[in-house]
Amino acid sequence: MEITVDTRLIGLLGTPIGHSISSRMHNDTFNVLGLDYCYLPVEVGSEHLGDVVNGLKYLNFRGFGVTRPHKIDIMRYLDEMDELAGMMGSCNTVVNNDGFLKGYNTDGDGFVRSLLNESNIKLKDATIFCFGAGGTARACCFALANRGVKKIYISSNSGISCETLANEINSRIGLVAESVRAADRGSYLEKISGSDVLLNMTGLGMHQCADETPIEKEMLDPGQICYDATYNPPKTRFLREAESIGCHIINGLGMLVNQGAMQFKLWTGEPEPYAIMEDVVKKMMK
Repeated sequence: MEITVDTRLIGLLGTPIGHSISSRMHNDTFNVLGLDYCYLPVEVGSEHLGDVVNGLKYLNFRGFGVTRPHKIDIMRYLDEMDELAGMMGSCNTVVNNDGFLKGYNTDGDGFVRSLLNESNIKLKDATIFCFGAGGTARACCFALANRGVKKIYISSNSGISCETLANEINSRIGLVAESVRAADRGSYLEKISGSDVLLNMTGLGMHQCADETPIEKEMLDPGQICYDATYNPPKTRFLREAESIGCHIINGLGMLVNQGAMQFKLWTGEPEPYAIMEDVVKKMMK
């Protein structure tokens, strides 16, 4: 890949991002399609996020992706939000039009596509239990509600954030969400057991939290679908333990490819290159 003054740049803002394969996924796809773009990881902490975003506006960046922990905070630095992203209160994609920054969210629909493609679940009949209420969880829960899921239970360590998320979903889309506190042990276990799909949106199982899981193995039921937004490692402790008792497990790789293909279209105006990206990612993960 030759980078020139005409090369359009794409960034990825977050920390830590050493595990991310997004740059390889996008750059290999640009190469296959012969597009003069280059995707660069830009590790940045919260204290400098605004400075970096302001700088990128005036460089040759067509846009940037946003990952942990900035998906909510990034919104304060943007000029406009797509309607769905604004409703979600979470942004993972920014398009730069001559210094005017517009935010989108492809996480939610990317997740739903992945869930439907990799399971036989019917959303209108499905009860979902989501561990976590951060940026990724917000996008996924809003997307589920928007697509007509039967019920969503949301739990988080803070408690307050899951209550806020459930209230926002109920007020903006419909009465489908309910917050659940782990301290209310009986109700908590009952709702987990009664759910068709368990979502790990906490980040537990990756990096320094590799040996952690949002739920103990004994609380799982065979036949449940266990979905983890993490794709590196391919099997977190949550997924390994779920698989060992007969649960259907799905990691975040499909979500990564689906949301990445949607980002690609927003940045380049080209059709979504899902098949190319999927092929690139499969080769990388061998």
